[in-house]
Amino acid sequence: MFLVGDIGGTNARFAIARTTDDQGIVISDFEKFNAQQFDNFDDTMNEFVDRIGVRPSLAVLAVAGPIHNGEVKLTNRPWQLNAHDLAQNCRIDEVCLMNDFTAMAFSVTRIGDDSYIDLKKGEPLDNSPVLVAGPGTGFGSCLLIPDDGKWQALACEGGHSLFVPRNELDRAVLDILSRHHDAVSVERVCGGGYLPELTAAIAEVHGVETPELSPQEIIEKGEAGDAFCRDICQIRADAIINSLANMALVGGTRGGIVVAGGVARHLSNFLTDKETIARFDGVWPQGDFLQHIPIRLLVNPLAPLVGAAAHYLQYEK
Repeated sequence: MFLVGDIGGTNARFAIARTTDDQGIVISDFEKFNAQQFDNFDDTMNEFVDRIGVRPSLAVLAVAGPIHNGEVKLTNRPWQLNAHDLAQNCRIDEVCLMNDFTAMAFSVTRIGDDSYIDLKKGEPLDNSPVLVAGPGTGFGSCLLIPDDGKWQALACEGGHSLFVPRNELDRAVLDILSRHHDAVSVERVCGGGYLPELTAAIAEVHGVETPELSPQEIIEKGEAGDAFCRDICQIRADAIINSLANMALVGGTRGGIVVAGGVARHLSNFLTDKETIARFDGVWPQGDFLQHIPIRLLVNPLAPLVGAAAHYLQYEK
């Protein structure tokens, strides 16, 4: 039994992971905390431990940021985590930190088909890399690389690659965002942490005042046909698909693509649109490299917790 966590820019999710006799992983005692309600991460994890009434000897945390020497500074939250300090402050014998998309990628090796929605049918090649990527508060990415019957995870930063416009709306939004940013990344268009800035840019394109709308209201209105909100949702969905194609070409991920992240789940009705999916093959229309790659949307919110446990059991235990 050990604690597992998925620590992002908006939420901190915790649970208890237990292994079964056949090396399966069971997740229980799931809790989600709004990160903005806590000044530091230590208080957040201690709150979870106090609620469950048990202090595990091990914590395995998947964190939204690059890990170096047991430390990580979150990309989209002013938290800096140190494994040694966390162990002391939370009275836990051992703390293991990993990139959140390393955990997300490893979940793919453990969860079943009922955790996905098919976005694009294809023919995955055996013994080929798999791309796991998508937007939450930011935009994470990881390559799963086959290695003699096991998997190696290579955490990437594909969400910080540049946003490339492909239509008039894309170009107009890029021009507006470029006034304030020398480099406009995919994350800045897709990521939930940048939605207010994107909403203001779309409002300028439409020639209207920026409305006060929650992320859920934007999606609901977009699905109902509101032109303003639909443009917000569509440019995000298109940018996701375009970036997946670019990363697939660079990473050679003919084993398939898994789209992950909370924003991707909420945009599922836009990502499943045939015209949106057609943009994927259209990144390289002269070749057939992209045409045969299947794309699935990961809809299991516990996946990164399962993946964190799975990665620890394979490489850290």
